[in-house]
Amino acid sequence: MARAIMIVEMAGRPGAHVKEALEQHVGVLDKNKDIEVHSINVSEPKEIEMGDVPKGSEMFTCFAEVDFEVDNFSRLSEIVFDFMPSSVEVIDPAKVSLDGHEASNLLNNIAGRMHRYDEIAKIAGARLQQMNAQLQAAQQALMEKDAESSKKKVVGGKKRVGKKVVKKNVGKKVVGKKVGKKKKK
Repeated sequence: MARAIMIVEMAGRPGAHVKEALEQHVGVLDKNKDIEVHSINVSEPKEIEMGDVPKGSEMFTCFAEVDFEVDNFSRLSEIVFDFMPSSVEVIDPAKVSLDGHEASNLLNNIAGRMHRYDEIAKIAGARLQQMNAQLQAAQQALMEKDAESSKKKVVGGKKRVGKKVVKKNVGKKVVGKKVGKKKKK
């Protein structure tokens, strides 16, 4: 048997929702037949100090202290991976020893999760690179459009387009050579 106390924290808003979500999250432990829960204590939500933020944008944090017991250390490690507590204290046994099979399972669990997290990080990194490339292309297109529009200037009744000078519309007649599309009125 392995007995432990873990602290699970959650943050979000509004405060009442954070507490309710945390209670549901750790409440799952009580529903597992292979976990004996001795106690679950959930704190009241506390506002996170972030300086001046608009009303309704405040963030809250809440924590749960869970005292529980499981059959072996491997199951305890699975719970730690699943619930990602901020703190774990093994109460009993005072000295932990693992047989080869249990140690292998624990290490394989750690390795498998690390590979999954690495895969997620690589996918996120690739998507970030794609988004940065698209953002740079959009910025380049905007800069080219701005440069093109800054070349167009109206000077003394004449419109300058690049190096070509074209007379503006006079009344309904177009005087000079047409450049580009006709503007709708």
